[in-house]
Amino acid sequence: MNPVANQRPYTVSDAILDVLKAHGVTHLFGYPGGAILPFYDALPFHPEIRHVLTRNEQGAAFMAGGFARSTKKLGVCCATSGPGATNLVTGIFDAMMDSIPVLAITGQVPLAMIGKDMFQEVDITGVTMPITKHNYLLDDPKNTVSVLTEAIKVALSGRPGPVLVDVPKDILASPHLKEFTIPEITLPADPMDDGYKSPNGETMEAIITALSNAERPVMLLGHGVVLSHAETEAQALIEKLGIPVVTTILGKGILPHDHPLRLGYLGMHGHYHCNMAAHNADVILNVGSRFDDRIVGRYDVFGHKSTVIHVDIDRSELCKVVKTGIPVQSDAKMFLTTLLKHRDLRPLKIQAWLGTIKTWETEQPYEKTTPHFSIRNCLKAIDDLIKADPERYIVVVDVGQHQMWAMLSCSVNDPTKWLASGGAGSMGFGLPSAIGAAFAHPEKTVLCITGDGGIQMNIQELGVLQDYPLNLKILVMNNGFLGMVRQWQELFYANNYSAVAIKSPDFIKIADAYGIHGSRITDEAGLRSTLETMLKTTTPALVDCIVEPEENVFPMVPGGKHLGETITSSPQDNG
Repeated sequence: MNPVANQRPYTVSDAILDVLKAHGVTHLFGYPGGAILPFYDALPFHPEIRHVLTRNEQGAAFMAGGFARSTKKLGVCCATSGPGATNLVTGIFDAMMDSIPVLAITGQVPLAMIGKDMFQEVDITGVTMPITKHNYLLDDPKNTVSVLTEAIKVALSGRPGPVLVDVPKDILASPHLKEFTIPEITLPADPMDDGYKSPNGETMEAIITALSNAERPVMLLGHGVVLSHAETEAQALIEKLGIPVVTTILGKGILPHDHPLRLGYLGMHGHYHCNMAAHNADVILNVGSRFDDRIVGRYDVFGHKSTVIHVDIDRSELCKVVKTGIPVQSDAKMFLTTLLKHRDLRPLKIQAWLGTIKTWETEQPYEKTTPHFSIRNCLKAIDDLIKADPERYIVVVDVGQHQMWAMLSCSVNDPTKWLASGGAGSMGFGLPSAIGAAFAHPEKTVLCITGDGGIQMNIQELGVLQDYPLNLKILVMNNGFLGMVRQWQELFYANNYSAVAIKSPDFIKIADAYGIHGSRITDEAGLRSTLETMLKTTTPALVDCIVEPEENVFPMVPGGKHLGETITSSPQDNG
């Protein structure tokens, strides 16, 4: 039966949905349950919001994150109380670590029953306090519109991040005025506010002096540039200075992959010449990266030869990990715009330094293919297809060896076309995040590159593709191992392979069970033709790539080492 709107009262649930619509929300990823039933009762009366039924609440949180990452807009998910709410936690944590604006709405036991250990009761605001920018318990219907509006503003403002609103079941069902105005919300003093002021003149003079005197400068671009919508300004500054650039994994795509000043990636599995450049630089200008330990190696050695300039909107990140000579609390776009306008900004005279970096790259190049059938060979074929039509594709990677190889191998010219779990490193991220991106961009082809371990963590989300035949292609890099852990056990734990060999189901049969076309590749011969055939359709497809089982990702900075100690092969291979 079709619901009839005028036969039911207008409730808090309706008001929540109308606030979401007023803020441009079009998709909601969720899973119903007892405590959130009043919200689901209202959903059919708001057809402007498309609800996507996930197969696990974790999938809902990742889908909301994938939607947000690929649009730079708010992603929204919902779940019931207790286990429904706690299943959201991994996806919320993932959004928090990467500063992704996600709004999670959870049902809760009736207000008077909170704290009495009711069925499916959990203190989800307490659980998520460390992994949200802010969270709310909506305990009064009169506050519905203001709380939801404020929650959305908090998620999107300053350094973005996830926000949770927990709503008791009886509050969800409470009457609410149908006519209301979205209020103008002024947030309390925010530590990020100072980041929107132009950096002071003394600081800018110090930066200009450091750059002007530099003989071996490097610029580091991080996710903050993406979140600030500052890609154009970053490229303009780079070209004005002629400065070589390295990026983080979440900074991929800020510069076109073939830009002459783009060196590649920094860190544990960064390019050798990038790590050498950062280790030997005399000035490091970091805009929008929080100096995660995965990019700096030994933090007590990183930048030891450099004047380190660190620009971040969040002042708590400054000097937190790396000793910084010139800390600058600033939004990336504000900083880059200010520096570009400086009267003394001049091109750098660093030809010798650029030559040195090129020598490092020539001596230790990153090889995109191997003689045997490997993940790298698969990625090279995928990359060739992407290069042929770069506007068509969004690339989503799961976590593990394939993620690092994809970072090093795949060409992406827009950071919203590259989705990866950075700070959290969440296995199981790939498939649901790719689904979220596919809903956000039905005109694109979404490529989900995952491993045989990662795909099995959220493989049930293939069920969503039964409901919605999205243009999503899943490429499983199947090597029979939890590859990254196995690599560490081989290199640093005397080949003690403990709990890393993983058996998988027949992924082709699994795909078929979900109504998805599946195929398998076991060698180079069928690789390109299989991929090309898959890409001729706009329906979901899965390719099971049976690859070399024990290949290691290099370059690599071993644990406890600094960037200058980057290795390009197994220590055992070198005796």
